[in-house]
Amino acid sequence: MTDDQADGRRLQPGHWLLIGIVVLLIAAGVTIVVRRGDADPTVAEPTPSAVPSTSATPRPDCSPEITATWADAAQFKYGFIYRSRCDQVVRELRFRVAVVDPSGQGVPGSEETAFGGVLFPGGELAAAGGLHVDPDQKIGGLKVQVINFGVYPPENFSAWAHTEVVNLAQGKPGKFGRYDVTGTLRAQPVTAPVCVSEFVLIMRDKADKILFADVDLTSGETLLKPVFPVYPVPGADLAHSTIYAPQTPRTEEPPGPGVSCNGS
Repeated sequence: MTDDQADGRRLQPGHWLLIGIVVLLIAAGVTIVVRRGDADPTVAEPTPSAVPSTSATPRPDCSPEITATWADAAQFKYGFIYRSRCDQVVRELRFRVAVVDPSGQGVPGSEETAFGGVLFPGGELAAAGGLHVDPDQKIGGLKVQVINFGVYPPENFSAWAHTEVVNLAQGKPGKFGRYDVTGTLRAQPVTAPVCVSEFVLIMRDKADKILFADVDLTSGETLLKPVFPVYPVPGADLAHSTIYAPQTPRTEEPPGPGVSCNGS
């Protein structure tokens, strides 16, 4: 190859300019593709705006007071009573429940979540559930912490019934001493729908110390009649015992003035 031929094959300055322009165009094309890819979510279905909560900002003084607790490792059960301490209706209640040993230390694996009902001003309700602890675990107490609640004006519940269970009765003991504790649900006004989600039995002694607790779910039941199978509870006094009837809304719509618990 002669020097002249080699010079003819060398790239001239104009060639370099053309190559530079092509490279820039390719780079720009890649950039456009990347940006179009990043922008794809903007052409998807729009995300609905968040619906603001209808609950007022929770007031610390509206967090329910835990007035009594009970737990029994041998029976794998716990229960506690909570009471209103404000002038508003409190609902959406969740509690963190944990067992502590006699030294006050938490028992590993004992933590549970309990749910509450609609708590009217001046009202009192209870919750009960199952424990996941060793049956030989020594229990020093039950620690209950309110971890969630919403506060609503009482007028939003003007069409709700106020419920209580009266006429507690103890059935005849069976072969192994087991008997039923029952009661009669009463609601005021009698024409208002009732949305009882469960019944909670709290059995006490004459000094009002809790000796036993249990829950009776009402899911799927049309006749709201509490029935609790109970084995002998030494010292229990039916006159000092209570069956609570927590209610919860049966509609996704938030409670409002004149609207009952089932949305009617």
